Amino acid sequence: MPWSVLYALDAFSILIFAFSYWMSCYRRGYRIDFWHVNLFLLCVFPNMFMLPFAHSDLNGVILGRDFAGVMSALPFIYLVTLAGYFSMLAGGGLWRLRLGIGIRSSVMPVLRFPYRLSMMMMESRKVLLFQVGLCLLLQALVLTIYFLHQGIGFDLRAYTFANPALRPVALLASNYSITIASYCLARYIDKKERLLLACTIFLTLGLVFFGSRSNIVQIYVTILICYMVKLRTRVSLLRIFSLGLGSIAFILYLGNVRAGQYSLLVFAAGAVFLIFFGNTFSDLRDFAWVYSTWNHNFWAGKTYLAGVMAFVPRFLSDFRDTWSIGVATATTAGFDPAVHPGLRPGIFGEGYFNFGFAGVVVVGLMLGIVARRVDTDVKRALASDRPSMMEAYASTTLAGIVSSVVLSVGFSGLYVLVVILLFSWVCLGVVRLIEVSPSALPMQ
Repeated sequence: MPWSVLYALDAFSILIFAFSYWMSCYRRGYRIDFWHVNLFLLCVFPNMFMLPFAHSDLNGVILGRDFAGVMSALPFIYLVTLAGYFSMLAGGGLWRLRLGIGIRSSVMPVLRFPYRLSMMMMESRKVLLFQVGLCLLLQALVLTIYFLHQGIGFDLRAYTFANPALRPVALLASNYSITIASYCLARYIDKKERLLLACTIFLTLGLVFFGSRSNIVQIYVTILICYMVKLRTRVSLLRIFSLGLGSIAFILYLGNVRAGQYSLLVFAAGAVFLIFFGNTFSDLRDFAWVYSTWNHNFWAGKTYLAGVMAFVPRFLSDFRDTWSIGVATATTAGFDPAVHPGLRPGIFGEGYFNFGFAGVVVVGLMLGIVARRVDTDVKRALASDRPSMMEAYASTTLAGIVSSVVLSVGFSGLYVLVVILLFSWVCLGVVRLIEVSPSALPMQ
């Protein structure tokens, strides 16, 4: 397909997003909402906005000998992501139109279950503080082992690749800390309990040494989105844009820190290149990279099955050590999975490599339906007479669960979340038993 046609499709797709934002978000008194943020972060920015940069010759610095193959695959890969984008729009439309196919009545009990468990967790300050202590203990254990062998550093992920026995514990510590820190922050916003803010900061500082920028981002980004929804017209688009740029700069600088480069001047000099040609927003390019070296035999759900088996360490399972999505993408692109974490083929890449366009459509519909539902719940929680950040954030738990399902790399986090919620339920029961005073017991 000619590039002129692709760029026309690209402009049309961006205009659809802009029109939707203007009509159903901005004109209704919001400067930001969960639906449009998801569309932008999952589809529009990493694919539509990044298309000209993914097509640039400057990618030759990163791609090397694979440059020609990636450039030839890029038009088809863009059409695949476009199919996912319109599937996501269709999923949101299915939910909003209330079609008479029983979607709402059949799935509502399931959709509300994560919300109820999350609220149960955040409503107990004692249970939260107890789990903060467990998180800090786990972080201290993992980092002590890391520092004793490597010295103080900021790339625990690289160390766990060389020492896979520590990887499951490190993964548990990071996922556990992300969840608990987010819950503490949401409760702090509602209750203004400074101890919970301190807990969030301490857990964040520990995660800095883990070397994964996404860990830190996950703590704050969803709550920040909810807070912007709460502010409505009291926050300007300029402030949102400035905050976004500042967040991107922080994420990119953490990448430099992980590589042992701390100079702000060096970072500033290469920041533009990192944004448009680095590996932080490279979903479209990485998708085309894997596709260009792929043998065109669909993986038929193997990476998803490897994700379901996330509770089994990779060094104990040949299947997981072959078909985990990071291993599969790294191997396909010609990298050594023992040292390379794999490429990121975007939100629709794994669905395509496993099931073709059918997988892309299913992923898009799931994301669209859930994002619309969460958008409705977040606005309801924050637009009431007594807005609640805890209720809004609990509503977003469902979106995190679906993201973990459509991207198999998130299954480990999903398992940790289930264990956290069940453990919290048990802890809450113990706390209630302890708090029952003798005077509250019935007289014999």
